[in-house]
Amino acid sequence: MDFRVVIIGAGLSGLTLAHGLRRNGIEAIVYERDPAWDARSQGYRIQLDAPGIAGLERCLPPELFELSLATAGAPPGRVTVLDHRLAVRADRAAAERPGRGTFSFAVNRATLRQILLAGLPGAVHFGKRFATYEHTSDGRVTARFEDSTTVTADLLVGADGVGSAVRRQLLPQAQVEDAGLRLIYGKIPLPDGGAAELPKWLFDSIFTVVTGPGNTHIGLGPVNLARRPEVAASESAPPISLSPVGDYVACLVGASADHPLMPPFEELRRLDRTALRKLAGDIIGPDWHPDIHRILGRWDTETLFPLRISTAQPVEQWDTQGVTLVGDAIHAMSPVLAMGANTALRDAGELTRMLSAALAARTSPYEAVGRYEAKMLAYSSALVAASRRTGKERVGQR
Repeated sequence: MDFRVVIIGAGLSGLTLAHGLRRNGIEAIVYERDPAWDARSQGYRIQLDAPGIAGLERCLPPELFELSLATAGAPPGRVTVLDHRLAVRADRAAAERPGRGTFSFAVNRATLRQILLAGLPGAVHFGKRFATYEHTSDGRVTARFEDSTTVTADLLVGADGVGSAVRRQLLPQAQVEDAGLRLIYGKIPLPDGGAAELPKWLFDSIFTVVTGPGNTHIGLGPVNLARRPEVAASESAPPISLSPVGDYVACLVGASADHPLMPPFEELRRLDRTALRKLAGDIIGPDWHPDIHRILGRWDTETLFPLRISTAQPVEQWDTQGVTLVGDAIHAMSPVLAMGANTALRDAGELTRMLSAALAARTSPYEAVGRYEAKMLAYSSALVAASRRTGKERVGQR
């Protein structure tokens, strides 16, 4: 049975899904609104844990999966929460995978996205902004883009993020709320020997959260790459091209939206990078431990940008055949549990598994998509709720 899938959105989940489907003989085409893969800042680092790694392994060709891990860092697998005077509030070990040790990796987001794109020549189209879809008389789905072009498929997948246009049409009742958190995000480069100039405790965990008065907080994630991406990629078979990346620490300063120093988000977006850095310093204030000021002193001003955190409300399973959702398009969550990307990649693996099995058995692919949706909503709803609870406890999420 020939089956065509159109994916809206060339983020991590959309690209991973395209790999998984194409490996299983299903035609998959990706359409992305941005004019190029690096057209805007989307963050620097993601933490991959068991669900995300399993999704990647299910979908990617073995050589690309191994390259993804070979170019990642593997700091000590623990997440630590400190107060602003560096007293320990929580310390949680990461899960382990038999035979591979700690099953957590610090991944440079842009490197992973380049790896995913490198394996999809001709399957990803940029500069295509989705507008709407309609069902055809033969049971298929036609996607229309803002440039008036169309494409028809058996299944349309919205992988277009928090502001998903596919979700707005499919599930107009689905609400994505402002979580009430604002972040100033950037990175601290670590040139050769640079790590020695920062406090040792910074490198003892895969991620450290430092909480302060009034729901202010700092997040710190070291990325000490196992191998330089450009070197590892040149030695892969076949060789691909990856942008050079050095070691760094992802560093964010966060506060609640109603913090007295935090401007409305539209105003925050208009601040230049120097003003963002000053605002972050004012939010932290002088009473934090000297190590924190030492770390922030190494922040690269040119890497800073603001983020508003969103969280999804629960939704009931839908019965619309031919259209489904993955990733933040359906289950946006705050980053406090580092499960957003992991869950999106799990979605790609689950949809690939169920759809491929149905087509191989010549059973209904739409029933398989329905089973995917039921399973995805169950695990993602629990994680969104857990992220909300933890965000309220630690950093003042609404």
